[in-house]
Amino acid sequence: MQRTGLSACLIVGLFLIIVTGSSVSSSSAGISSENRAAGVEPVLRLEKPRYVLGEAIRFWVGVSPKNSTGIPETLMTSCALSITSSDGAQSVQSIAWPVDGSSDRGWIGGWGFGDRKIEPGDYTLVLDCAGNKTPQVKLIVERNEVFSQIRAGFRFEHAGAVTKATKVPVVLTVQNDTNSVIRFPKRGALMEGISIKVVRKEPALGSEFFYPWQKLSHPSTSPASFTNTWGAASEVPSVVLRPGQHLEQRLLLGDAYSFEGDGNYEITFSTVLSVLVGEENGPFADLCPIRLPVTASAMFVVANTR
Repeated sequence: MQRTGLSACLIVGLFLIIVTGSSVSSSSAGISSENRAAGVEPVLRLEKPRYVLGEAIRFWVGVSPKNSTGIPETLMTSCALSITSSDGAQSVQSIAWPVDGSSDRGWIGGWGFGDRKIEPGDYTLVLDCAGNKTPQVKLIVERNEVFSQIRAGFRFEHAGAVTKATKVPVVLTVQNDTNSVIRFPKRGALMEGISIKVVRKEPALGSEFFYPWQKLSHPSTSPASFTNTWGAASEVPSVVLRPGQHLEQRLLLGDAYSFEGDGNYEITFSTVLSVLVGEENGPFADLCPIRLPVTASAMFVVANTR
């Protein structure tokens, strides 16, 4: 299981997503001002009231210090996320302590259901970190036809036999077939980038990376929030499509990757669109943002690179 967004972000307090640049030793963090043992407080919160079947489900998990300003190193152990569906089926996922940054002040990051098959219904979540559990959180997944009315994809305008010098345009397309206005962050805003996966069979090669942020329509900056909310909509650089409108954004594979020798390659482009549908008080408000996964792959046969 992997995080659905970026790696876990450091926090001070509960949800202030910043890096403090400071740390607290285990000895000083061990006793609070009230002489209580330091501990961890697991954090589990949903991104919205209801989710749509088929979307890239995301919620937030993490920890914050308890009875102190820092977390002792002995408590920096993996957390366990319990997921129970409405039919009683249960699974437990291990969430490792993040390795990036100084996390003695706590951390929070996006998480999801991974490869688990999702059906409409209620899911009960509980996060256990160092023996401390969150209250039960109910996550609701429901069918809604609006999901199939927003069509998005990547189109490779060249594939098959290529050389290292071949230009390969890749087009992100979005079609709004709903009866409402939709809006979603431009690629790069709110850290919504485009990921690329490269696989070559022989000789074996594989790598994953982001399309260069500076080549996107809105180069990434550190956001105040990682969620495209109604309240932030006016401040987020966004694409706005009225009913029936269509977007095409052209990219070049060569701006992100050059083939590394002859061979058969599979290139995959992926992104997630955090879509707001209609208006803040409209019928889709509680379902938004709808996180629409977009992915496509193409095969290439590369020769004469030597």
